This record gives sequence, structure tokens and C-alpha cells, in this order.
Amino acid sequence: MPSAFNAELFQNQLNTTWLGSEFLYKERVDSTNTCLKKVPSPELVHGTVLIADHQTKGRGQYEKKWNSEPGENLTFSIALRPPAPERLTLLTLSCANAITMVLEELVNREVRIKWPNDIYIEGKKIGGLLTECCFNGKNLDRVLIGIGLNIGQTYFEGDLLHKATSVAGLTGKQYSREEILCNLLTAIESFYMKWHKFDDELQKEISRKMIGYGEWVSLQINKILQPEKYKFLGVNRQGELIVLDEQLDINTFSYEQIRIITHRKGVSETESE
Repeated sequence: MPSAFNAELFQNQLNTTWLGSEFLYKERVDSTNTCLKKVPSPELVHGTVLIADHQTKGRGQYEKKWNSEPGENLTFSIALRPPAPERLTLLTLSCANAITMVLEELVNREVRIKWPNDIYIEGKKIGGLLTECCFNGKNLDRVLIGIGLNIGQTYFEGDLLHKATSVAGLTGKQYSREEILCNLLTAIESFYMKWHKFDDELQKEISRKMIGYGEWVSLQINKILQPEKYKFLGVNRQGELIVLDEQLDINTFSYEQIRIITHRKGVSETESE
């Protein structure tokens, strides 16, 4: 049976330096990102984490709904206050990479990132991230990274029936959401510091985790399939997508309305959606 998130248990187990030290729990919200947008700027602490057991209007990329059964999964947002509105795509991917590491320990399977911010295991989606920036005039006020991960939910309806998976669904075991969130925040804090320090290895590590990396793929840009093939080279220090075209020229893309379509035999079509 689903149970409420135990905030006290979580806080007793948390072992980060700053991420999650300011923690908010809500039983029900429309969206955790929307909720953090309402915190007045002078009161918002860098690294604040807000989790909700039930999101009524959870959102994913391209304004899609993020459906999650109440009390079974993790739906939370992180508020960050980086010094400048730069390399934010790489920041999102850094958080995604941290998540893949934690999930691989749990499920003993390879976990991949689908550009720009989805988490996949064996061709099925297990989670996603949504990053939103808030400005005060021209100055960046906060970056909100909303994260949804399927943990305990084992049944999915409609279009998700064959497209989604969860930790419990993959392993047949039930897990402590509190412990998993502690592990996630520890990993995310570590990767945030790599991002903050301009770690030269960060984009290489992220690239190796991305679906299609090193392969000749097709690109769909603004829902239009491009006629030629491209070799996916990963991401650069800015978090931009890098590809090699058939004329051996390097192309970079900084916007998210791109989908990478792989051509590997046996790859689920969900990876290209």
C-alpha cells in the first residue's frame, strides 16, 4: 500500500553538504516546480528541495503531463541559484547523469539518458527532468529542476502500458523512497559541483550515457525528420548537442526541440518518441 513520504526519516538519513538542507514536504500540489516559483526570492535558499506525494498537474518536456501514482514514486524539485544563466542544459544533463548512477545500483541494469532530459532503462522510460529558469529583470533568480522517477508503481495505463517502467517493476522489490532520495541528492550535489567547477570530464561522462552516442542517427527537428544521417558525438561543455554530418562537418544544436532517432536493431520505438 502507498504510504506518505516520511520527511523526518529522510532528514535523519540525508548526508549532503548543502543540497536538501532546506527541505519542504507537501502532501499534494499542482506542480513542485510551480510551488517553488512562489517562494519569495529573499527567502529561497540555494539547494532547497520540495517533494510532494501527489502532483495534480505534473509536467514533462513539451508540456506533456507527467502522471504518477500518489505515494508510490518520487516527484520533487530542486531550487538552485547558480551565478549566471549559462551552461544550464549541461546542468540538467549533470543531474540526469547522477540519477542514472543511483538507478544502476538499484536495478543492476544499464540506465541511459535520452536527449535532452529523459531517463530510460531497456527502452522504457523510468523518469524525466524539467528545468525552468526564473529571472528578476535580466538577472537569473533561480533554476528549478523538477524530477519525476517511477519507484514503486508497477502498473501503467493507456499509452504508458508498454512505454514506462519502474524500479519495483524491474526488480520485483519494494524500496524506501526516503533512502533513494537521499542517495539521489548526494549524487546530484556531487555532479553539481563538477558542473560548477567546469570539470573537463563531465561532458564526456554524460555523452557516454546518452542514447545514440557514437552512432549514425537521424534527427527530428521541430517534428520534421531530416533527410541525412548524423553521427552523434555527444554534448560539449555548454551542453549543446554535437553531431557529424555526412560531409564530415560538425554541427551543434543548443535548443531542445530535437529528437535523436537511433537505428539499432531491437531498440524500442519509445526511444525515438
